[in-house]
Amino acid sequence: MAHINTPKIDPAQDGPPQIRQPSPAEQRTALAVLLTGRPTPDDPAVDHFIQFTEQQGMNLDGLWASYVGQNPVNTALIVLASGRAAVVFISPITTRRRIHDTAELLKIAIQAQQPDKLGLIQSLLDPTQRHERDALTEAGFMRLASLVYMRCNCPHPSALPANTDTAQDNPQDPITLDGQPLTTFTWQEDRFQTFADAISASYQDTLDCPGLVGLRKIEDIIAGHKAVGRFDPDLWSAFYLNDQPVGAMLLNPLADHPELELVYLGIAPAFRNKGLASCLMRRAVSLATTRKLTGIHLAVDEQNIPAMKLYKGLNFRATARKVAMIYTLPKSTL
Repeated sequence: MAHINTPKIDPAQDGPPQIRQPSPAEQRTALAVLLTGRPTPDDPAVDHFIQFTEQQGMNLDGLWASYVGQNPVNTALIVLASGRAAVVFISPITTRRRIHDTAELLKIAIQAQQPDKLGLIQSLLDPTQRHERDALTEAGFMRLASLVYMRCNCPHPSALPANTDTAQDNPQDPITLDGQPLTTFTWQEDRFQTFADAISASYQDTLDCPGLVGLRKIEDIIAGHKAVGRFDPDLWSAFYLNDQPVGAMLLNPLADHPELELVYLGIAPAFRNKGLASCLMRRAVSLATTRKLTGIHLAVDEQNIPAMKLYKGLNFRATARKVAMIYTLPKSTL
């Protein structure tokens, strides 16, 4: 277990805080601080969180805390995910004097990670969490985007706004673009490069989280997409015109609800503004309806105005907003 002493942070504290990983006997108290800001290990929220980690196969190896005496005052949890990525959670910060304390904790927790297993760390904050955002920034995170989480119910496709130019709603019918049929590939392991080329082509001049472009290998990107919800290869499609990659649409069923998540939708620059994204989204709704699912979820960069307009036009409504921040490990080879 690592123990690292840091300089005194809060003059009101009795001594310099010690940053270390909690022992098994200390984990419940550290988790209580993470979840509620209070060192109350019997809080029901701790039981619920532990049950959730067990169901998801998560471990607590990335749990760190700063201690004054025997009391944890700040905690951080780094949870590894697929594709050499991770998500970090930090305890609530209610006063500005805790910002630097939390930033120092984050730096130590990140230093303990293995760059060969982890290249990118993400945090999702509510827009009101300004102290937490400042702590992450001080620790080396950068603001990626303001994400809008959206959802639509799945009525019959005939209830969607009419678009006679692109209303190729039947998932069994071929998709055409400017009168030319597109070739649609569904996922197979031996089609990895087909999907890699289609996704990579759609990243060119993207408006959706452009700060991510070039930070990760395509192998890690695809692995991360597979890990969202429940991977279903039949719901992954790559589109080509002759031998030219046009784009990709990746859908995954949610793990615990009868709904779909739009994991990724991207179109290569030469094929944008031709109604293809609208056509694909209408097909996604039709597909969900055919499978008797109740809705589709997605997240989109708020600055991606064309996508926001598309989704709103298809009756998607905002359900939440998050500020996405990212950290790239300096010595990693992404």
